[in-house]
Amino acid sequence: MKKFIVPALFAFLFVAASCMNMNGGSEKGGSIRVALPGGRYVYSKENADKFVVRVIGETETIEKEAMLGGVIEFTELEAGEYTVEAEARDSKNNDELIASGSKDIKVVAGETTECPFTLIISNCFVAEDGSLVINRKKCEKTGLVTVTDSVVMANLDGGAVDDGTEKEISPYAIGKYEVTRELFEAVMGIDPSSTERVTEEETYELHPAGSICWYAAIVFCNKLSILMGLEPCYSIDGIDDWQEFDYESIPGSKTDNNVASWQSVSCDFSKNGYRLPTAAEWEFAARGGDMSAEDWNYRFSGSNKADDVAWYSGTSNYNLHEVGLLNPNRLGIYDMTGNSTEYVWSDSDYSNGDRRLYYVFSLISQTSQSMLQNEYGYTYRDPSNLAYQRGFRIARTIK
Repeated sequence: MKKFIVPALFAFLFVAASCMNMNGGSEKGGSIRVALPGGRYVYSKENADKFVVRVIGETETIEKEAMLGGVIEFTELEAGEYTVEAEARDSKNNDELIASGSKDIKVVAGETTECPFTLIISNCFVAEDGSLVINRKKCEKTGLVTVTDSVVMANLDGGAVDDGTEKEISPYAIGKYEVTRELFEAVMGIDPSSTERVTEEETYELHPAGSICWYAAIVFCNKLSILMGLEPCYSIDGIDDWQEFDYESIPGSKTDNNVASWQSVSCDFSKNGYRLPTAAEWEFAARGGDMSAEDWNYRFSGSNKADDVAWYSGTSNYNLHEVGLLNPNRLGIYDMTGNSTEYVWSDSDYSNGDRRLYYVFSLISQTSQSMLQNEYGYTYRDPSNLAYQRGFRIARTIK
């Protein structure tokens, strides 16, 4: 089994914010000083050597540049809330974006605020088009799309998770595509997907990752979060180092000695890392994210015609296919019906003993029924059980 160890170099940006009262009661005069790392840091030839820093306020955005070891100062700022964004770029490679980060600070009249700002320079980052770059390799078809940027009370009537109550859905983003074999292997160091049923006309690495269990999806999310400098969402007793966690240590059956701790896995939705969408989030995105829109009640995600949006038994020849080849729904999300089945996170409303973990059916074997209908929408499975057609897509909480 291949094992990836991703080197991460840490550059520390120290942001000092200060301001003072001006004559006549004016609150202008605050300043932000950003000190950039210098020669004491060791960079490979592929790492960043240039920084772009932006200070974003309510009425204006100021952008400045500096090389390593430089100092950027923003003066004559109004007191108030600001976001400081920093980008590390490679000036020798057409200013390619290497890493980025942001931090919210507050300039208060009459006070001085020192705010440490850490930017991780690594070989893993989000490219400008939203794709994920792992070990300096851009993984295609890996972007996320914002489903809602505000809290929504969703009535999922007629859907798979309809229990007669409204669901509170917080701001979140979801993967435009199912997690591909390429991305899964880049993060986990292994591609357990079946090698059968190859479709030569398609890019096989861009087929959905399959033959994985629900627990493997959880591990993937935590490892991806760490690689991207984010906070892991999932906690399992006895596991502290997710970056070094070995794929072969994931429970493969209900009789594994450590399966009890895995069954008590918890998810912290306040963390900014990657995770599985909840059942309600998954369906809200599949139905287009707007309860007043026509497509909210479509039979399939994005269309009333399965052939437009879904690989199913009538079109797929019972094979998985490259993600994103058919039409997306209104949000730009592909394959929410058809292709791989998709694991989701199930909360206490959808628990079923040790099979409380829940996943949504695809249309692989349905020819005439909508996957958004209760009778075909979901089922419970042992979270250590795997199958060729089972995959997942990722989500993130938006703060």
